Amino acid sequence: MVRKIRELLFPLRLSGRKQFNRDLLEQQREDVFVLMHQQMGGLR
Repeated sequence: MVRKIRELLFPLRLSGRKQFNRDLLEQQREDVFVLMHQQMGGLR
């Protein structure tokens, strides 16, 4: 679970260029949000 979140938040960089990709950031943020809520729902 933690590894999956870490992979979403800190993907491996394939090149030395660090371009800001707003769309990718938003998609990853949404993915993490869904993952967290799924996990919290399973704790009830």
